[in-house]
Amino acid sequence: MFKFFCEKLSRVSAVLSIACLAIMTVAILTNVFFRYVLNTPLSWPPELARFMMVAVTLFASSLAMRKGAHVGVSLVVMRLPVRLQAAVYTINSLLIAGFLLILLWYGWKLAFDEGPKQTAPSLGISMMFAFIPLPIGAAMMIVQLVETTLDAWRKAANGIAPFETGFETDMKAEGQD
Repeated sequence: MFKFFCEKLSRVSAVLSIACLAIMTVAILTNVFFRYVLNTPLSWPPELARFMMVAVTLFASSLAMRKGAHVGVSLVVMRLPVRLQAAVYTINSLLIAGFLLILLWYGWKLAFDEGPKQTAPSLGISMMFAFIPLPIGAAMMIVQLVETTLDAWRKAANGIAPFETGFETDMKAEGQD
């Protein structure tokens, strides 16, 4: 049931990421057109593009968390016994969870306490809309982190290295090792 929820959450993350990326692209193209073709630059497209860049980063990080695609150096850890790898993985997950909980807490405060008090200079909207991706992205990453950590424990119990991600397994299956 939890795995099913995480799969659906990944789809939501993907849709949000694609939407933010599309909005960012349109904003940048609009800015280029007005600035270089019409010689009348607009003030709001760069601001919107920045807001969307932050949002796409946070939403897509949830997908990367699920796939195990965040940058990591596991050269030394992969040489340890599987049970010790699971312990290192757990400690790593706890540290990441601690950071994400801080991001969730302060992102929530920023979005809902401070955001309504501020207005975006060019767009003229509440900064709450710019800050909302912080707690949402953090919450999505926490859920995916729990799922990947549980999966790592299952792998370790079956003698499989927990740091071996689905991405690496897919690459090996395709012969791109």
